[in-house]
Amino acid sequence: AEIVQKVTIVPRGEAGGYALMTPEEETFLRTKQSLLDTITGLLGGRIAEELMVGEITTGAHNDFQKATAIARAMVTEYGMSKLGPVQYERGSQSVFLGRDYMSEKNFSDQLALEIDHEVRNIIEECYEWGKKVLIENKDLLEKIAYHLREIETLTKEDIYELVETGTLAWWEKKKAKEEAVRIAKEKEQELQDIYRRQLEAMEKAKQEKEASETQEPVEIKVELTEEEKIKEELKKA
Repeated sequence: AEIVQKVTIVPRGEAGGYALMTPEEETFLRTKQSLLDTITGLLGGRIAEELMVGEITTGAHNDFQKATAIARAMVTEYGMSKLGPVQYERGSQSVFLGRDYMSEKNFSDQLALEIDHEVRNIIEECYEWGKKVLIENKDLLEKIAYHLREIETLTKEDIYELVETGTLAWWEKKKAKEEAVRIAKEKEQELQDIYRRQLEAMEKAKQEKEASETQEPVEIKVELTEEEKIKEELKKA
């Protein structure tokens, strides 16, 4: 099977995201199993939609095109089906590039139906196998999906680390640093608010003190009774 070098959900052209895969080693021959593994990998996106979202989209249409081309070549060119080692078509371009290709057909309509049936069998078997693998590794699938939503792009090393540990050390450190910065900013803001309130309270107390000191004394006049008035006149005499 091919090795995943990078997975991203960042749109590129018409693609809403992509997985970059390369052969583990350079080879000029492909085994039947390696072709089946490639088809299974191409069907992974649609399988994940079905399992995780419960809804399917048009996002995997290019993967279907490539998977179907490989499956058809297995049947009509490489003799890797129940129809035997017979070449029924000869493609003019490599199906592994995912291109449309013209082919020379040399069979009857009845045989065409059998070819379509074999192609469908290959696709369906790979689909079921891929579904089994993803169900067994659903926790890992959810972790990869979570980190893709957070980071948008995962490298081969990131994926290996998620498989082995379930986390990404560099991402956890980055989040911890960002959280520490956020908390520090919040604490700084809290201290600034406390300092501002203290200054406002001190200024208010100062203004109240100044107002009380500058206030003019108020003369209080008391009305005397007749008896008190007589006593006052006697004192003055």
